[in-house]
Amino acid sequence: MRTAASALVFLLVALTAAATDSPAPAGLVGTWRLVAFEDVAKGQTIHRYGEKPLGLFVYTADGHVTIQIANPANPKCVPPGKKISPRGTQESALPICNPPEMQALLEGYVAYWGTYTVDTAAGVVVHHVESDASGGYAGTDQVRPFRLEGDRLVIGDDKTWRRVLERVR
Repeated sequence: MRTAASALVFLLVALTAAATDSPAPAGLVGTWRLVAFEDVAKGQTIHRYGEKPLGLFVYTADGHVTIQIANPANPKCVPPGKKISPRGTQESALPICNPPEMQALLEGYVAYWGTYTVDTAAGVVVHHVESDASGGYAGTDQVRPFRLEGDRLVIGDDKTWRRVLERVR
């Protein structure tokens, strides 16, 4: 009798944890195109990746996430020494970036991937970052308040920052 009661308690605890910390809530899974990336400082809206940023957020049903964001005004050049062909040579019609262009590329692009969990009660998705393009996010948990509005995903606090995405169909 005691074993059955222990098993029931364990099952209830597991189900409660799964209900509040789920990797894939209804509606979040899919591919999302970034349409707005806004930060607010001193009452001014800042578009760090331009007025029409490029970006995709992908949430898989098995709990993986990948995010890429770029400024469409990024320079069109190749970093020095970048091997871009299968033969390990630099065969590109694009010019080699100079130092200011490299700086612009670094500041105008962010990408990371890892896993995610959702705390539906708190209304947050947590990105558990495994690796990223710059090394600044790797090994961190990025807590993101979010809400779903049909085919729109809004991430942020709506006071100091906001990312607006639309579902890709």
